[in-house]
Amino acid sequence: MAFPPSPSEARSVISVQGPIQYECLGITDAHNHIWIESVPGSDASAPVLNQFDLILKELIEYREKGGETLLDCQPGGCGRNGNQLLALSIASKVNLIACTGFHRKKYYPQNYWLWKAGAQKICDFLCSELEQGLFETLETPSPVKPGFIKIALESTWADCPHAALEGAAFAALKSKVLMEIHTEKGALAEKAYIYFTDLGLSPGQLVLCHMDKRPDASLHKELARLGVLLEYDTFYRPKYDPSANLWPLIEIMVNAGLSDRVVLATDMAEAELYHHIRGGAGLASLPCEIQNQLTKKGFPETVRQQMLGGNIARRLAGIN
Repeated sequence: MAFPPSPSEARSVISVQGPIQYECLGITDAHNHIWIESVPGSDASAPVLNQFDLILKELIEYREKGGETLLDCQPGGCGRNGNQLLALSIASKVNLIACTGFHRKKYYPQNYWLWKAGAQKICDFLCSELEQGLFETLETPSPVKPGFIKIALESTWADCPHAALEGAAFAALKSKVLMEIHTEKGALAEKAYIYFTDLGLSPGQLVLCHMDKRPDASLHKELARLGVLLEYDTFYRPKYDPSANLWPLIEIMVNAGLSDRVVLATDMAEAELYHHIRGGAGLASLPCEIQNQLTKKGFPETVRQQMLGGNIARRLAGIN
């Protein structure tokens, strides 16, 4: 294995088309889903995003409105297809960053190998994808490499796949890459921080996702001051009342001097949220409506740049 990277490599981010200097990522959606194939045997509620032409149209609009990069948070085995991500990135000229790792159990067939594997086997598999490429792209002329690890917690610690958590931690330790952690509405955020840092990960390697679904400002400030990134993404999810929860939370974090610990995203895993598929807000909402609202609220340009891409770019490049 070729881990860890040299200092010069560490300043690069691995996109599906290859390394990019982190300063060049521009406006970045820190948590999204660009392509999800149907998975036989998975839960009936599992989302599907497989309309290539409409997704491409969405990505082109994202780029035309000022967006440059998106992190695709669909790991292998639950609908990821790195070959499609590469084709979409080339055609749209948007930087797409793929992941290795695992999602919630319900998005896989019940007999998926990872749930029966030990931590070392899981670590070895994730490291092989990080170094050699996503398994579904290995037979192509240009295997696609992931730029980060994405894992998922369940609602309770007892229901989490402990061997998979440990294996992912070992892989992150070995590779030094960033790890995005799906939380169920912010649950187990404190537990996850303690667990992974106790295993040796740096707080700077951790992104706690969907934390605005648990808008506890005191908790957010405490976690941010410990060094993790907090990802917010409920801008277009009315049931979480973003005007009463998300936007005030952003203001609190900025006023506390913690804008360097917040990253913004739209997490459009459902087709209903895509503008060109079902008439939703669409990927372009981040560089358009969300950025405009940040400006209207008087957030300084430096703060906007941090939350709309600068923070996640630095962490992807291994810079805390």
